[in-house]
Amino acid sequence: MDDDDTTSCRICREFVLQIPGWTGYIHSYWLLRASWDPDHQFFEGPLHFSCLEQWEHREAFQQEMAGILTGRGRTLTFEGTEFTMNQPGLYFSELLHQDADCAIYRNTAEDRWLVLTAQASWETLGPQELSALGHGDPVRLEEGVDRVALPEDPGPDIESATLPELLDLFGSRDRYPGLLESGSPGYRSWGYHPRKRILAYSIDIDLPLPASAADFLRGYAHTYTPLSFDDLD
Repeated sequence: MDDDDTTSCRICREFVLQIPGWTGYIHSYWLLRASWDPDHQFFEGPLHFSCLEQWEHREAFQQEMAGILTGRGRTLTFEGTEFTMNQPGLYFSELLHQDADCAIYRNTAEDRWLVLTAQASWETLGPQELSALGHGDPVRLEEGVDRVALPEDPGPDIESATLPELLDLFGSRDRYPGLLESGSPGYRSWGYHPRKRILAYSIDIDLPLPASAADFLRGYAHTYTPLSFDDLD
């Protein structure tokens, strides 16, 4: 895997098609420390949540990730060097609910909510998603048009391929358990550019929230007060 590879799972090394609820992406500027890896100081790039769930380093990853998501930023100091780095925090700092399956946090700077699962996956919700839960509806995400660089040229039939066919083509269908059975995905190809192997696509899907998270947020949606500028410190 080279430095230009932005579509291979950092755990299993297989192709990652970004699908909400089944994949995640760690941005380099998050400075997520890879304390478990003597060869790399930081972890960045895409991953399948199913790989993360079974990963031997899941707990260490989860601890680092939770610190970034729920924190307000911190300074990292490296032994043997003369510099420090500023790790950002995403300000999901107010814990609202916690049980064996998940923890739910509210952002202290904007009306956003974070669901951290026991398996170490994470999802963020806004007022629209919270309103859907309050009405007893699933959280249906419509992500708009995304683009991905395919690992090899699949040929002209890629534009008419279904989502299962696309995942099968690159051998990663089993990394999306439950997606085709209960995720209700709506997939559409918007075009393929063979010179750089770029596929434009869109997916709308019901987000697979833990049942306890959906239950809590369903009631919470009717009681929370939106943030105002006067609330911000």
